[in-house]
Amino acid sequence: MLVAGGGTLALGGSVAYLASRSGSDEQGYVPDTFHTSEETTGFGVELAGRPIAGESDAPVDVYYWTDYLCPFCKQFETETLPDVGRDYVDTGEARLIVLSYPNIGEYSMPAAVWSRCVWRQVAEDDPAAFWRWHGAAFDEQSESGHDWADEETFTGVTERTENVPLDAVDACRRERGDAIRKSVDADLASAQSAGIQGTPGFVLYNRESDAAGKLVGAHPYENFADALDQIREA
Repeated sequence: MLVAGGGTLALGGSVAYLASRSGSDEQGYVPDTFHTSEETTGFGVELAGRPIAGESDAPVDVYYWTDYLCPFCKQFETETLPDVGRDYVDTGEARLIVLSYPNIGEYSMPAAVWSRCVWRQVAEDDPAAFWRWHGAAFDEQSESGHDWADEETFTGVTERTENVPLDAVDACRRERGDAIRKSVDADLASAQSAGIQGTPGFVLYNRESDAAGKLVGAHPYENFADALDQIREA
């Protein structure tokens, strides 16, 4: 189902919560291309400071609201995103915008600030480093709740990720934390206006036709690909 004019309707396929592949040794998705943008899209999503994977002229936007403490987000990252990235983002059919939706635990918002500061430091010179950090952060998830997420954990992830400067990231968190939290509030507002009430949540938006569709949950690749194909042809 599609809707024009910037609204959203659910796209085909029921939400599928698959068995978690904890302990998987598969590497996370690292896109082939990246870019930055200062624009607000036709759907009303602010892009400044948000990680963007894919070509700037890709016809379809995938707005991806996530929380590093969210187990279903990790599921999407390991089971669906690598194939979606290979078949749609890396081929120029879609671009993926990572947006924050802190909603799981006490450290959800600090984790979102870490993410934005990492992107800020690496976006120009080594944007792939953000995706290495992003995957490593999800790899830290524990099966026993969200108490694993703290300063020590995210400091360690940052120290271990090549070409991510911990000192600069820490300075960003101190000096720009308030501004970044306001930008996260903007992400939350755009999610709520689209009817996204949890993570992972997605809006697929055809930039030319102004058609959009919504997916919520850890959908398998087949559902996601079907939804992307519907939006691309709308």
